[in-house]
Amino acid sequence: MRTVISGSYGKHFDKMLEVKNFLQGHGIVVQAPVSEGIVDGTQDTFILLDEDPVEDPRTLQDSVFAKIRNSTFIVVANVDGYIGKAAVLEMGYAVALGIQILTLEPVEDPNLGVYTRPLAEVFPEWARSDRDRLVNI
Repeated sequence: MRTVISGSYGKHFDKMLEVKNFLQGHGIVVQAPVSEGIVDGTQDTFILLDEDPVEDPRTLQDSVFAKIRNSTFIVVANVDGYIGKAAVLEMGYAVALGIQILTLEPVEDPNLGVYTRPLAEVFPEWARSDRDRLVNI
């Protein structure tokens, strides 16, 4: 199985990496994000990762689309209900391709929510590991 984790690199990259590590621990190939380091950027700019092969936003987005086409499902890291603009675009692309969308939290938007399932519904261990992390804070 293969996946792409979509979300706001500027706001929730740490959570995306948690999801990446969790899924890799379950034998899932995580195609994106490609690395664990942000080069630079703010929440209002296109953020580059230290292992991105190019810096052109369209080329990078097209590569994410290619990875989505090659995915069994995608995961959206919608922490506190926030879904960034690129993540919405990627969700729409996955919907058009008939690729399942898993989310960390329920999606409130009625147009998007009908296309999603909670990650914890498919991977119950995620809910348990998430609770464990909260207890250890």
